Amino acid sequence: MNLLALLSLTLLASCGQADNFDFVIGEWERTNEDAGKHTFETWVKRDASTYLGHSYTLQGADTVWQEHTVLSPIAGVWHLQVRLMGETQSTDFKVTQSDDGSFTCANPQNEFPKTIRYKRAGTELHAEISGGGDPIPFLFAPVLLQPTKDSSL
Repeated sequence: MNLLALLSLTLLASCGQADNFDFVIGEWERTNEDAGKHTFETWVKRDASTYLGHSYTLQGADTVWQEHTVLSPIAGVWHLQVRLMGETQSTDFKVTQSDDGSFTCANPQNEFPKTIRYKRAGTELHAEISGGGDPIPFLFAPVLLQPTKDSSL
């Protein structure tokens, strides 16, 4: 096989692969939240090209904020669709940069935020919303599940 044919096959194979956003998968708790509040974010991979996110903030026993997100391709281009609590329509952000440990998406027409960034840093997940107001950082640590007691022992 000549070099040109090998390069062509490599290019075709890479074009068909979806970006890998597996680094967001898991259950996360915000570590830089305001006192008295607890924010959680959960990401699951529904299939090879769809990630589902759910975020919520508790103040006492009350859910005071909530959003649902879908990270998937729309017409072949990756987007983050964000739907806030009480809304029926999502706000869509186009993924403008991604690698195995981070992604950035943007919607210049949105009032705030215009940009959303996620980045894995060791065991932590960092997110930031910015553009159209002061940037807001979100620092997440994995939720450590407590072992359950087995009453049969």
